Amino acid sequence: MKKFAIVCLLSTSLLTLSCNDLLVEHPESLLATTNFYKNAADANSAVSAISSTLHTTTLYGFRYVAHTTALEDYASGQGFYIPMSQYQITTPIISVTDQFWAGFYKTIDAANLALKYVPAISMDETQKKQLLGEAYFLRALAYYNLVKNFGGVPIRTKPTQDLTAIGGKRETVEAVYAQIIADLKLAETNLPLTQSLAGKPTSGSAKTMLADIYLVREQWANARDKAEEVIASQAYSLVNVKQSSDFETIFGAGVVTTSEEVFSIKFQRSVAGGSALPQFYHLPTSLWATNGFGTFFGFPTYPLLRDWADADLRKGYNLYTAGPNKAGVIVANSASQPIRFGKFKDTGAPASIASGNDFPIYRYADALLIYAEAASQASQGPTALALERLNMVHRRAYGFAPGSPSSVDFTVDGQTAASFRELVLKERAYEFIAEGKRWYDLIRSGTVKQVIKAAKGIDISNTVLLMPIPKQEIDNNPDIAPEDQNPGY
Repeated sequence: MKKFAIVCLLSTSLLTLSCNDLLVEHPESLLATTNFYKNAADANSAVSAISSTLHTTTLYGFRYVAHTTALEDYASGQGFYIPMSQYQITTPIISVTDQFWAGFYKTIDAANLALKYVPAISMDETQKKQLLGEAYFLRALAYYNLVKNFGGVPIRTKPTQDLTAIGGKRETVEAVYAQIIADLKLAETNLPLTQSLAGKPTSGSAKTMLADIYLVREQWANARDKAEEVIASQAYSLVNVKQSSDFETIFGAGVVTTSEEVFSIKFQRSVAGGSALPQFYHLPTSLWATNGFGTFFGFPTYPLLRDWADADLRKGYNLYTAGPNKAGVIVANSASQPIRFGKFKDTGAPASIASGNDFPIYRYADALLIYAEAASQASQGPTALALERLNMVHRRAYGFAPGSPSSVDFTVDGQTAASFRELVLKERAYEFIAEGKRWYDLIRSGTVKQVIKAAKGIDISNTVLLMPIPKQEIDNNPDIAPEDQNPGY
């Protein structure tokens, strides 16, 4: 099925969101406050403006979606990303991470505008509540991306007119996570279980992110219980697969949504509304990318790739040593870049940054694997239900029905909390490959240095675990001094 591409314009004509199938935003400047915020159309446009900031080439439309891939234990990078593959953060890379900082604060500022002005609008209260829930969710998402990449950051909950000349000290990591949790609790209360427009967050989106936050903070019982709420809602299910190519019904450029989508950043196959996601993983000559950059590749010596079972259908879908060129002829990868990653493909994008593949933030597999890890950690060893939730994801990967026992099931025999956690983390690595989660999993589990050493033979420093606070922020923010910079920069 081809993606039904609908463009929801954010303009001074104050068009309402009449889309019924898919949320795709054009990046637009933030809406002016003068003579605005008067009616429901204004409220819808204000909240849509928040989402539009995430679709830019600064964030999910281009660089941010693939930024950590070269740091992960299964991939290396070429060109711009060679230094990152060597765990060196150079000036060109810092210029990009500076954009991440500015981009997510634009998201936050857009959310703050909506949260300040929408409550006073006279409109349907149920619709207003839902819109405010979306604003809280998207602000939480922006702060989550900031804190896991930069550490403690300024907390801004009021709108500003000049994002380059505002104050605010660096808050502690704990304070930032407290703000995120507070926003997500409001979001889950305000948001509906389902949305008529694919791409809008739901209460399940908020609950899953809450479970994720609790997992990162090692609040095991909270993570377990919040993930269980998502599972118990029965709003989601894993898509069954029988062969590797069936995963295209989850990640393909023409997919609108699936039963396992919890929250994704939506794109359409167009110059105005597309992303560059497939370009990073395929060569310019590949059928699977219009003008591929061929940025990332792997080696069979990398333990994660070396140990991946051939019977796992995810391997056949995600890794390839030979692929089709523009004429459809299968061509082997070069010996110097032997393995490429095939999760995101688009054979029909009209330009480099015009692919229709959505970027998944959370899928149902997240809730299942969060539950498995958190429940085992909370109980100091795997419970039967924790094991079952892990097996559901594992079975699907081998073509079995997720809810029925299979020959590939893991057993609890001999498992400790530590060994079971390693099992879940490895399953997450395979399930979420190229989805921007592995690097953060290695950091939060405290295994990043030993895993990278084993995979690539490189001793990494603590410096690379955080991005630098932008110099512009230090220069223009009176509450942040040079000594507040992250170590090593």
